[in-house]
Formats: sequence, C-alpha cells, structure tokens
Amino acid sequence: MSISFTDEQKTIFQFVKNESSHGIIDAVAGAGKTTTIIESARYAGNEEQILFCAFNNSIAKEILNKFRNKGMNRVTVKTIHALGRQILFDNNNSGKPLQLENNKYWQILKNQEIQNELKSEYQNILAINNLDPENIEDPNDFAVKNLINKINERLIIINQKYRTTLAKKDISDFEQMVIHFNIFNEIEVNKRNFKKELGYYFECHKILLQKGNQFSKDSMIIDYTDMIYLPYAWKLYPNSRYDFLFIDECQDLSKAQLQTAVKYGKKGSRILAVGDPYQSIYGFTGADIESFDRVKNLTKATELPLRSSFRCPKKVIEIAQTLRDDITGFKAEEGSVINIPRNQIIELAKPGNLIISRLKAPLVILVFDFINKNIKIQIHEDEVNEIIQELKGIFKHDELNVIIDTLPNKFEDLRDKVIKRWEWIIRKNAERIIDSIERNVYIDNEKEYLRNKLDFLSQKYYQWNDECPSILELLKKIRAFISSNDNPIKLSTIHRAKGLEEDRIFILNYNELPLNRLNQKDWEKEQELNLKYVAVTRARKELFLVESKNHEELVDEGSLFDELPFD
Repeated sequence: MSISFTDEQKTIFQFVKNESSHGIIDAVAGAGKTTTIIESARYAGNEEQILFCAFNNSIAKEILNKFRNKGMNRVTVKTIHALGRQILFDNNNSGKPLQLENNKYWQILKNQEIQNELKSEYQNILAINNLDPENIEDPNDFAVKNLINKINERLIIINQKYRTTLAKKDISDFEQMVIHFNIFNEIEVNKRNFKKELGYYFECHKILLQKGNQFSKDSMIIDYTDMIYLPYAWKLYPNSRYDFLFIDECQDLSKAQLQTAVKYGKKGSRILAVGDPYQSIYGFTGADIESFDRVKNLTKATELPLRSSFRCPKKVIEIAQTLRDDITGFKAEEGSVINIPRNQIIELAKPGNLIISRLKAPLVILVFDFINKNIKIQIHEDEVNEIIQELKGIFKHDELNVIIDTLPNKFEDLRDKVIKRWEWIIRKNAERIIDSIERNVYIDNEKEYLRNKLDFLSQKYYQWNDECPSILELLKKIRAFISSNDNPIKLSTIHRAKGLEEDRIFILNYNELPLNRLNQKDWEKEQELNLKYVAVTRARKELFLVESKNHEELVDEGSLFDELPFD
C-alpha cells in the first residue's frame, strides 16, 4: 500500500535529494517524523554511507526494524552512547577489553588513596559549615558523617553534569553549572562564604575527574557518561565515517552527545537533525534547553517544518495549541477530552490504556490502589526498580529480612520505628526550603506519603503473610504485580511516556500542570510547560484529565567535527 505524503514531507525529501546543506526538521508531536526520516534516507545516497544517531536503545531498535522492513539493510543505526563507545573501542591499543562499570566514580571515591587526597578539602568544607574538621573520621559524629555523605553525593552529581555539559575548567563556569542544576539550594548559594566553599568543591572535583580519567586509561573501565565524554577529552575519532548523518531527538542532546555524533561525519558530510523544541524535557540530566537552536545555529541548518499531527484528534489538538500554537491536526475525528476526579480512574481505566503523571508519588499511590483491587499493571522496568527501591529504602538493612510475625506487635513495631526515623529526616531535608509555607507543605506531604506507603505495606503483609513473612518477600510479590505483560494497564511518568501513544490516555493531577515551585529557573519553567505538552499529545482518541487532591505531594541527564565552530 502506497503512503500519501504531505507537502511538508515532500519538501523535506526534495531538500535531501537536491540540496547540499545541513537541515533541521521541527516536528510537532505525532507528525510522523519516523516515517519521514525513513523515506528521506532513500534520497540520501549510498545506504552504507548513512548513519542514524538514535536517542536511546528502544528508538534504535524501532528505527532499525523499520529500515530493514523497507529493505534498507545497510543503513547503520546506533545510539549516540554506542557511537561514543565505538570511538573508544577503535582507539583502544591497551590490549585490555573495554568494560562498562556504572559505579566507577563511586568506587573511586570510596578508595582510601583518594580519600586521603581529598581529606584537607573535606575538612575545609566541614569547618566552613561550623563542624569540627578533626572529627572527619569519627563514626559517632552524626553531623560530620551526614555532611561527608552529602559532599560525596554532590561530587558524583557534579562529575556527571561536568562531563555531559563539557564544562570549562575554570571556577566561574563551574559555579554557573552547579547553580544551573540546583546542586546547591538557594540558602546555600546566598551564604556569605558560598564562593569559598565552592572553591573547595572545585578542587575536589578536579582531583576526582583526573583520577577517573586516568583509571579509565589504565584499565579501560568506563561508565555510561564516559562513552560520550572521553572521546572529547582524549580527542579521539572513529575509524568509520559517513556521508549523511540523521540525528534524532536533537532537542534533548547534551553538548557531549552532539559532539560525539558529528565526529562521524566526513568533510563535506551532511546532517539532517530532527526534533521538537517543545518536547525538550531532559534538562536535569545535562541536556540543554537550547539544544535545538544550538544544532541549528552550529550547522547553519535550513529549518524544515512538520506542523501537522497524525496522532491527535481535534479536541486534543485544541489543548495542544495552547502550548504550541503552530501545531495542526490531520485527523477529521473530534475525539474527546474529559475531566474526571481521581477516584474514577480505577473503574474507567481498561487494559491497554496509559496513565501518566508528572511526579512519581501520585503514580506510586495509584499503583497501591490497583494492587488492592487485584489489577495487574505494567510500568517501565526502570520505574519498577525505582518504586521497589523506594519502598525498600524506607527500612534499614536488618529490618528487610526480619520475620515480622516474631515481633511483639508484628508490623506495628516496624511502622513505629520507621515513622520516628523518617520524620526526623523529613524535617532535616525541609531545612533547605526558604519559604516557611512551602516548607510546612513539604513536611506534611512527605509525612502523608510515608504513611501511605506504610499503610499499603501493612495491608499487604496481613493479606499475604503466609507467603510473604518479611518486607523483602512482600516486595518480590509487589514487583510481579507491576510487571505484567498480559495486555495490562500501563503507568508511566511523563518523562518515560515520551515517544509513547495510546488510544486512551489519563493524565494524573492535570490541574497542577505545569508544575510550579518557588525559585524555579526560567529553563525549568519552560521544561514544565514542555512536559504538559508531551503529556497531552500522547492521546490518539480519548484524553482524561484527572483532577488532583489538594494535598498531593509537591516534590519529586579533517572531519565535519573540525569544521563546526563549537567554541
């Protein structure tokens, strides 16, 4: 069956066929960008000289299968991280195999040798926070131990963001980076000695990064971010390059990802990037809200629009237009948009439907509701792990394996210990919130969320205690309920729903979108609007806008390369 292409799609095909410059497709949600790219590749010359740079593994598999189904078996399709790994493989003359270890930097940071090197800087940070630097190794000084843990966690986050964004090696750029990603909260940034304290973190990170790079050079052990950072840091290039590069999801590319991709171009190669700046939602990972424009400006690309959505019916398009006014609909069907209270989801949701949420907490509570109704559901594997880890993290290690029936008051004994411990942690975490009203709301919501989780576990324990005598056994059974593959109801955060579509979509807490917080940066506000746009445009027929409870929780990555002016 022949496909009837729109005028906009035909313009893109002719651009690929007849022009010699770079192009960038601005494709609204549901505009058929995958179909457009596959067809464009037919006009791009020799298949063996075409590279498709995919954003993630699932997209890579989808695109590869579609190329194969079209008989285009020689097009190369790889994720950008895989392309970076290939560069490291091509340049590996050590005789040692390239190995992936995602905890690489944590392992380095735990090493006694680097702890000795960092000790004086850690002591400076302790002192500036009015703690005794001589107690750095005292296991009984809880405040010191807590701050050291926070320093370690911050250094890991700083390290990942530094490599992903290709930050410069000066303190001013370092400061901009940590403030941009909220690695220090507003109170800390406004402290009199913040710049001095930041200088100690700067020195710590310099040591950590040098150790990490040297460790990879000596052992060829890398982490996920190294795949896109080390080719840049070590000035490496791939053995194979291509005449034509398709770069997908360019609105969510970090600087490190972009530079990795374009290293695969020859001198005179062409790039056709595709993305939607209104679907830029990964700024927190190290992607850049300006990524779409950066790709366009860097390559001096011709902008090629795809404005008509094949996915969404008219009523859904009307909502989408309040967020992106140039999106139009291709469908003649009206579709439906229905506002419902939260308590109707369980009875209205059917197998195959998709329920999405901006925050994970409302999703977790809904998971409990479905399990209580004995309804099996499916969540993305990563989110399954996150939910199980979140429930597991409530308890100490020795509490997870205890046979609950052996306790004098059974589950209530565990519950009381956990509540007492976590309410202290919640109050401590709330100290970072400047506004007293927001701080109190945060404390109340966190306490309620904790009690919801414990109530659910308690209920399941008394229901399943014959086969689940411990918390760990309970969690195993819960995992099975949320990993169904038998035409389940699907649940997802908006971030992980990007790229998905279903006939019937439910958006939890719709009236709280876009999510607003005090002291939000402009790029964060823009990303929240984008998340609302992504959520709305998943629906093919029916869209259910679910009202929130007022007390829902508020809290919660010689070549073409040489020709482009990166600096």
